[in-house]
Amino acid sequence: MTFKQFILLGLPGVEVQEQGHTLAEHWHIPHISMGQLVGKATEQPSALGLEIRPYVDADALIPDALAMTLLRRRLEQPDAMLQGWVLDGFPRTLAQAQGLGDWLTAVGQPAPTVVYLKAIPELLLNRLWNQGGQQQPIPLLRRQLDDHGAALAPLLDYYQQQGQLETVNGSLSAAEVARDLAQVGNDPPTAIRWVQDEAELDELLAKGSVLVVDCMASWCGACKQVMPLINRLAETYGHQVKVMTMDFDANRQISKRFGLQGIPAVMFFKDGDLQETLTGVKSYQDYEVTLTCLLD
Repeated sequence: MTFKQFILLGLPGVEVQEQGHTLAEHWHIPHISMGQLVGKATEQPSALGLEIRPYVDADALIPDALAMTLLRRRLEQPDAMLQGWVLDGFPRTLAQAQGLGDWLTAVGQPAPTVVYLKAIPELLLNRLWNQGGQQQPIPLLRRQLDDHGAALAPLLDYYQQQGQLETVNGSLSAAEVARDLAQVGNDPPTAIRWVQDEAELDELLAKGSVLVVDCMASWCGACKQVMPLINRLAETYGHQVKVMTMDFDANRQISKRFGLQGIPAVMFFKDGDLQETLTGVKSYQDYEVTLTCLLD
């Protein structure tokens, strides 16, 4: 069964919701639109819907806690938990992005792939003007794009730092964007090599220099979040250091030998000695800074 998780981000005019629906159909996974969730919630006489309603009526952003509660209820349903999802309309703030990441880690789900549909502003301006029947003033549309862009910028920076961000050319036709989006979900080749056993690890340590080893397990959701970050580290610094992955289940003795407190655990060695261990999910910057300190 296919398990994929995507977040689609983009400015008005790139048709994020429509592309989300197409991508979900491609992978046969649920499409979750925050706008639709909000609409359904306000139509029902539930406590959550009643809390959300005043913000909808005022055309204001829903508070982060309410938005996360609404989304979490949908993500906890069996189809989303077992198959994955394509999400649009969320996150709208950095707090929402961090809240979703924390929740996914807590329930053992991997980090989603975040796709930014990047388009030329003037093209989006023209699209929006035509979609509005050429009735809305151009300066108003331009200001709306600027405001959306300002709100989107910290999200793009955050997901870039997490190693989750992919970019697709949203200036293309809808069919071409859908084609490129479908390719994003294909598992890319990895730059990381596997350490087969403790004997091979000892050989690598005997050679000295700098070695990075990601100790992980296939069942570990948090490990899946770390893997793309370590792969990025390998792609960037592979010409200077060896960046490897080791299966925790097949090498349990490694945990005791190096005093690991849990997984994922990324170990940094220099001249055969363990210098630093980063346990749990860290940012790409944390891994990079630790490595570059050993290279100085």
